[in-house]
Amino acid sequence: MSHHILNRRFRKAGAAALIAAASAVALTACGSNDSSSDAKGGSSSHASSYAKSSSSDASIHSQAGKQTGKQATAVGSAANKAQATSECQPGTLKGTLDSAGTSQAEMNHRGTFLKVTNTGDETCVISGYAGLALEGAGHTAIKTTTRHGSTYFATDPGTHPITLAPGKSAWADLVWTTTGADTAHAKYLQISPTGSNSHSTVTFSKDLDNGTLSLTAWSPEPPIND
Repeated sequence: MSHHILNRRFRKAGAAALIAAASAVALTACGSNDSSSDAKGGSSSHASSYAKSSSSDASIHSQAGKQTGKQATAVGSAANKAQATSECQPGTLKGTLDSAGTSQAEMNHRGTFLKVTNTGDETCVISGYAGLALEGAGHTAIKTTTRHGSTYFATDPGTHPITLAPGKSAWADLVWTTTGADTAHAKYLQISPTGSNSHSTVTFSKDLDNGTLSLTAWSPEPPIND
């Protein structure tokens, strides 16, 4: 075989190899583009999902913030209300005796009502039992025993808060016995509406057994059994 024929064959083989190589490169490039497209598509989908999730989370946080705000407002309102109806201060309360038009006299038992009035400018709350102390002539102290609970004439309403607007009053039933047993000759009665040292002193010219008094808790109306 001649030298020229061999050269032509080598050239043809080389051209075929170049064509095959170019085809492979083209195929690789196409595959690379498809893969990139898929990746981009996947990234776009994940981004969209993340955006929706973030939006949902933001909405939840927003609603939680509103709820917290409402709770804070409610707590603030409750605190303001509690402050507006704080406990009555002794200096704003005046204690007196008042029959309230009712006679309490039966079987050696005698009674009347304690009346406490809010003389202040603010609404306040009172509860519990008054403090009592008997005094004799010249305001000398008399040993006093006070029994809390139901009396001969009234059922004890129990300790509970009573709201007193300015000028409004609360009541308690006060009862003693007169059998002549170790009689105490009282002339005055100290009334401490909240049980503190602050008190009102009223005339109480009564002879009572053993210096003993029975007393109900404060009530919004004169407590009396029907």
